[in-house]
Amino acid sequence: MSPTGDFPTITDAGHTHSVYGHGNWSEPINTFAGTTGGLGLGGHGLAALGGPSPRRVAAGMLANQASAALYDQVFAKQENAMAAAPSRRLVQVFIADPDENVPLKSALIYSGEQKFTDATDQELFYEIDIKSILEKHNAERVQFVNKKVKERTEYLEPVKIRDLKMVVVSIATF
Repeated sequence: MSPTGDFPTITDAGHTHSVYGHGNWSEPINTFAGTTGGLGLGGHGLAALGGPSPRRVAAGMLANQASAALYDQVFAKQENAMAAAPSRRLVQVFIADPDENVPLKSALIYSGEQKFTDATDQELFYEIDIKSILEKHNAERVQFVNKKVKERTEYLEPVKIRDLKMVVVSIATF
């Protein structure tokens, strides 16, 4: 979030098609494709019950402590490298006004084209001409009645950037 607070809430939407995802590290693959065995707690079987993390279980399987410490160092470096390295991905950006008083047909104020990029979600936000989109939306928004006010007719106020919801859908990651 920027120091001025003028950022929409940004969420990332994506999914994986592999049964060998991060959620399966603490549970073995079952005999049926696409399922896991164990406790059925969404890949958090041991950790959910207060047990060791999947990383500790894997490190504990090694023969000696020196091997386990080396495994921890390598695993931590891999996690940091994965987080730091920007990946190329095919994304689509959506921005919506979440106010329930805004009609559904007017709530989605931006739907971008699919785009192949290595930019972060925040960088994608800066590529959008949000000022003109927001001005156009607010011109329409102030004509909608606020249904929460029962005793009189009150119209909605213009929305601020920080009140919008931005979703970045990762279609494919390379």
